[in-house]
Amino acid sequence: MYTLKASETAYPQNLKNIYRYPNVLYCKGRKKILSKRLITIVGTREMTTYGELVVKKLLSSVPKDLEVAFVSGLAIGIDSQVHKVCLERGLDTVAVIAGGIDKGFPESNRSIYDEICKKGIALAEFPQGTEIKRGMFPIRNRILAGLSDTTIVIEGGLDSGSLLTANLALEYGRDVFVIPGDITRESSKGCNNLIKQGADVITGVEDFLNILGISGEQMRIGI
Repeated sequence: MYTLKASETAYPQNLKNIYRYPNVLYCKGRKKILSKRLITIVGTREMTTYGELVVKKLLSSVPKDLEVAFVSGLAIGIDSQVHKVCLERGLDTVAVIAGGIDKGFPESNRSIYDEICKKGIALAEFPQGTEIKRGMFPIRNRILAGLSDTTIVIEGGLDSGSLLTANLALEYGRDVFVIPGDITRESSKGCNNLIKQGADVITGVEDFLNILGISGEQMRIGI
């Protein structure tokens, strides 16, 4: 474990541009990943098969040599699926922990956390050993939104933390994209409501690649 102070050049510039950014980050893993373009992907803990497939389909389209890393919160559901697929695909991933760097995640995600600490990077605002408390999740969400220039929401209820993250990203002047969801599910109401309010929509892999700066033609010819 090491600390990363806001005064250090390796501290993410995007994060320094938000109100009350953390003065210190507690980190485990590869610091240099934070210098890449960061894209936050968040969603419900109650992940459906649809959400699981969307995460896999989108991230499986990303070239491994692209200078981008995907950020999520290491919660059960969409978050852990994002980290899992990134690790399987050899993509860089950043886990933002709600409590202490060694405490703020479900024990069922321990193996994913250990692998992220080796191949990606985990970071937290609270010191090692800090037990997670409910009020820490909104605090964590501002880091999820602040690290990246783009936030993508895949499934989320009206009162979900992923919707809070999306709204914080909008408040910070960042881009927000939404995956449209099943209108019969509570876990889709938040995403569909964001769309009603004018959020940009991802309707397929090509939209996702455009966000990453890759056109469909580039993918077809292998650029």
